[in-house]
Amino acid sequence: MSWFGATALLPMIGAHVLGASVVDPVLDPISWYAFVPGGGEMILAGGVILAVLGLILTVRMYRTGLAAGLVPAGAMIVYAVSMVLVGAFPTDPPGTDASLSAIIHRVSAATAFCVLPLVGLSLERSIVRPRSVFPRALRSAAAALGVMVGLFLAIHLSLVFFADSGIAAFGLIERVGFVIMIAYLFLLAVTLDHESPEPLLAEPGPLDGIGPLDDATPALAFSGPRSADLVE
Repeated sequence: MSWFGATALLPMIGAHVLGASVVDPVLDPISWYAFVPGGGEMILAGGVILAVLGLILTVRMYRTGLAAGLVPAGAMIVYAVSMVLVGAFPTDPPGTDASLSAIIHRVSAATAFCVLPLVGLSLERSIVRPRSVFPRALRSAAAALGVMVGLFLAIHLSLVFFADSGIAAFGLIERVGFVIMIAYLFLLAVTLDHESPEPLLAEPGPLDGIGPLDDATPALAFSGPRSADLVE
């Protein structure tokens, strides 16, 4: 899961390389890489990979019995759809009025950050007897991600109908938020690995529980009549 999740960073790194001379990573949002040739495809690829990672984690939650109810699945499905919409609907060029595509892009990004903490909190509550420190870390990380959600809401709600947020270091805050999002998915995977029930032992076979045979037993059990025994 960690290797698969790490691949989500590759499109993001690729977009930064393609737009290194155009987009300021401290001031400009990640979505502006869509205006660089190949940048839009990188954003879409990263969103799709994160969406697939989230869905795989959801399946693992329920298969291991650690997830219960509809909240984890519903929240993760909303997250996955939102991440795809972020890449499928690019934002508008700087200095232009917000279009429908830009509104979908910005609302989807904010939605993804809002619902993801619900998955971890629901998973942490369903683990009654934790066997590791990761459920507690998941709760703490959910709180930290909640703070980032508040920042993102402040940023993206101002961006829904306006082209400029007016927030200093907006690009840097956004990038830190996405790194925390990916790290949170990693933490979900680690929690599942450490809290999943132990695999069931194999069913006992017909010879299980029988001790070693003594020296006389093999001769009695496996030797047939010998020709010498038949001679009177």
